Amino acid sequence: MKGVLVTAVACLVAGLWVIFYFCNGTTGVQFGWPLSACSIHIDITTTGAGVPGAVGLVSIGAFLLIVATVIALIGMFRSKREVAPTTRHRDSTFEE
Repeated sequence: MKGVLVTAVACLVAGLWVIFYFCNGTTGVQFGWPLSACSIHIDITTTGAGVPGAVGLVSIGAFLLIVATVIALIGMFRSKREVAPTTRHRDSTFEE
C-alpha cells in the first residue's frame, strides 16, 4: 500500500516538473479592493518532447493515487478477524 502511494506521488511530481520545466507561460496576481477585484492568472503552454512524457507520468500518478485510495478504504472497512491473544510469556530469570 505504501509503495503504491509513494510511486503515485513520485509520478505526479515528475510529471508536473516536466510540465513546468518545458513551459512557456506567464503568471499574474492582482490585488484590489473590493475582494471581488482580486485575480490570479496562470498561463502554461508546454511544447516539445516533454508533453507526452508529462501526460503519461501525470496519468500514471493519478491512476495510482486512486488505487492507493481504494486500497486504504478497503483496509479501513474490512472486518477484523478475531485473533486470539497470545498467552506466551517468558519466565523471569531472577525468579526464586
